[in-house]
Amino acid sequence: MTKLELAAWGLVLALLGAEVGLAVFRPWDHHVALSLSGSHTSPTATTPVTPSAGGKCPDVVVRRVEQLSTFPRSAWVHASDGVNVRAAPSSSASRLTTLATGTQLSLQGEQTSPDGSFWYRIRLSDGRDGWLSGRYTTNYPISLASTDSLKIWLPVSYQFQSTAPGKAEAHYKNGPVTLLYVESGARDQAPTETMVPAGLPPRATWTARPVEQALVGDLPATDHVFDIRLAGGSCAALVHEVRITTTTRYYDLIFLLDEPSSSVVAQLLDSATVQ
Repeated sequence: MTKLELAAWGLVLALLGAEVGLAVFRPWDHHVALSLSGSHTSPTATTPVTPSAGGKCPDVVVRRVEQLSTFPRSAWVHASDGVNVRAAPSSSASRLTTLATGTQLSLQGEQTSPDGSFWYRIRLSDGRDGWLSGRYTTNYPISLASTDSLKIWLPVSYQFQSTAPGKAEAHYKNGPVTLLYVESGARDQAPTETMVPAGLPPRATWTARPVEQALVGDLPATDHVFDIRLAGGSCAALVHEVRITTTTRYYDLIFLLDEPSSSVVAQLLDSATVQ
């Protein structure tokens, strides 16, 4: 091989090496991909929660329209006594204001604190930025529903219907599907066990899951969770059974839903206030 041929091959190998180096080390590909992904996603886009598959009950899915996980996006305050907006993502930071339950937010970003809690940066109506705990927000619209002694913020289009004195059911758009059964009365008349509403299978057929602790507003409560089957045993559903007591009254709440929606219960209980 002549010196000229060796020089030509050296040039080819150098060029190939440079290309390999670019392929391995060029960092801008990663940034371009990140900037393109989601760049055409509307910040107000939503995704409907549809009935689940795999043997679950399509009629007990909690119907709601959730915001996509992009920024900016909307969220709603669901804490029963409102939520504090802080100057920084910390509960010890100075308070800028307090937002009432049901307030629609404009989320601008998020940050996780060293303790694992996450905070959202929001834009206030006066143009200032502040931070609030993500624990007290929901990413779907909610509206107030109430009985004579209970107020709770349910996903939009759910409302209560009275079925008997001291009893009510929350339905979607006044339809037959029940999300929440409520029974209340004088504390000294509370039954030892929550009454099973008509339409649900006998309690003896319920399969218990681990008990969970919950807060209803600022009242401690126990959330008993059960697997049940509806429609002749072919439809798998989930029941959350919660009893709340005050000095004078008791409240029995039974949520009927499909398993993937069970996290909604904690959000709903956060928003509840009782007489």
